[in-house]
This record gives sequence, C-alpha cells and structure tokens, in this order.
Amino acid sequence: MIPNNTNYIRHINKPEWGLGKVTQVLSPKKFRAFFVNTGITTLLYSPKYISIEKEIKSHPLLDNIDTHSTKTSPTYKSMQKMVDIFLNVFPGGFNDEKYQKSERAAKLDAQTLLETSLNQKSFQKLLDEKKFQEITKLSLAVINKTTLIFPNEKMSLKDGLLDPEKQETFAHSLFQLLYGEHNIELRFMDFAKVLTTLKADKWTTQTYFLYLSDPDKYLFLKPTVTKKAAAICDFQLHYDPKLNWKTYKALLAFGEYFKTDLCRYGENLTPKDMIDVQSFFWTAANAKTSKDEPKPS
Repeated sequence: MIPNNTNYIRHINKPEWGLGKVTQVLSPKKFRAFFVNTGITTLLYSPKYISIEKEIKSHPLLDNIDTHSTKTSPTYKSMQKMVDIFLNVFPGGFNDEKYQKSERAAKLDAQTLLETSLNQKSFQKLLDEKKFQEITKLSLAVINKTTLIFPNEKMSLKDGLLDPEKQETFAHSLFQLLYGEHNIELRFMDFAKVLTTLKADKWTTQTYFLYLSDPDKYLFLKPTVTKKAAAICDFQLHYDPKLNWKTYKALLAFGEYFKTDLCRYGENLTPKDMIDVQSFFWTAANAKTSKDEPKPS
C-alpha cells in the first residue's frame, strides 16, 4: 500500500537520502516525498525499496515542510551542504577565532549587559521604585550593543518611548516577557501589543530581548535572512510581517532541528546555544556558493 503524508519513509537503495516524508500522493503508485539530505523527489511505490518508519512519531524539519514550494526544490540545501558552506567561511566551526569575534562577541556583550542591568532582581527593584525612565534607558543601551536591529527600528522604539506613560507600559510588559509566570505565548503577544502601540512592532525588536535573555531556547528573527534560510530548507515558516506566535513557534522548531542535527558533525559544529544555530543558518543562507563569504550577522 502506498504510504500517505503522515508516513516517514526511507529509500532502501538510497540510504544517503536519509529520512523522508510523503508530501503528495499523485496516483495509486506514484508519490512525491521530501528527504532531509536531498529535498523533494518523485517516486514509484514498491515495498522492495520503500520502507515505512513506523516508530518515528515526529521530525522538526519534515513536519514543517513548505509543500507549496517543494514541487522541485530548486534551491534546497541539505545539512551537509550548509555545513560545507559554513566551514568554508569558518574552518574551525563554532570554535573558529574569526567566528567568535564576528558572530558571538557583540551578542555576548549585550547579553552580559542585560544580565547585569536588567536581571530579574534588579528589574523588579526598578519597577517597585517606578523608575520606568531608567528601565527604558537600560533597554535601549542593550539594543545599542549590537547591530542586529536596524537603526531606523531602534529610532522607532526610542521615539515611541518618549512618553512617560508608555515607558511604564513598556517596562511592565518587558519584565513579564522575560520573567513572567504565564505561558510564553501570552507574554510574547502582550509584548507585541505594546510594541504596536509604540509604533515599533518589528520582528527584530520583538525577539531581541528573549534571544539575549535565554539563548539556549530562543531565536532572533531578522525577516529577510531568516526567510531566506527557511526557503533553502523548504521549511514552512508561516511568515507574516505582523507579529504573531505562529511564525515564532515555527522558527523555534526550525532552530531546534539545527541544534539537534548539527551535533552529528563533531565538536566544532556542536552548538553552544541558539546564537550558534542562528549564525549557522544565516551564514548558509547568505552564501551564494561555497566560495562566497557572507557578511557577519
């Protein structure tokens, strides 16, 4: 019986293709499937060369394939191809000296500033003392530690926070985003609403503080390069310029796939956190060929 689009499969004669998943049944004997190491392909079904992996229940990449763009997968890059591109730019992987300087240093400086100036205890003390202007000042200082957010987007936030009442709303919402007890989706969307009122509702601003506060778990979303990274993996990001949880949840699944799968390539490509994961897929997405060296993120 031909497998359906809930089945994970392997091609017995093509083990190098890796795990796959049916994306479209074309006829009683013909179907399309997406394999992690090769992308989309069209096959005729035979139990002699197609095995169904009944024990596998989920896969972060295969469960989020963009079926609208996987008719031919013209730009698809396998993990191995992305590894080759990354190592061409940073031969020492995540331990490369150039990598540490260009990809991690400024982000770690910003993370340290956030941890020292707006850790939970210090932040709560500032809230209790109603020092909302000071919280605003410290938040903007953390943003200015890196070039991750575009200058015009930084200015939009700064301009939106000139009003003392908006400073108070922002301060409380940022504290809840970072340290609140409600589930992350509620905290995420509450912060998005506040940014909207400030006319600073950009993905970069929305995700920056989470990314720095817990880089083991959260990712930063810069739309152009993140969409490009998702596209070369045929990953369905569900991108919408309007801030929403569905897009960010998909991005987190995308990041977890890289964080887990890269460990197979040795110590130098084992991510320390999502900073490494993000830099990896940004590097691969920005390189037109393995000889191109992309700009630092």
